[in-house]
Amino acid sequence: GALFIDAGNIWNVFDDIEDDRATFSGFDSLKNIAVGSGFGLRYDFSFFVLRGDIGFKTYNPAYSEGNRWFKDYNFSNAVYNIGINYPF
Repeated sequence: GALFIDAGNIWNVFDDIEDDRATFSGFDSLKNIAVGSGFGLRYDFSFFVLRGDIGFKTYNPAYSEGNRWFKDYNFSNAVYNIGINYPF
């Protein structure tokens, strides 16, 4: 089995854009990091590993201040992934 947490975001660094919120502005931009979490199963067939993961958007900085943390762990809101071998 597996438990995981993933954090990150995408910012424009060199592009000339109209929305300043999409540009990286140092430490102030770190509050816009999104977080995902979940769990999965692994089965080792000795020549490859079959993976099944279920993930949730745990923290979404695109939402308003009071609704950024995910509270409804319903499987209809999950993201499902199936993979062969390890992800990296």
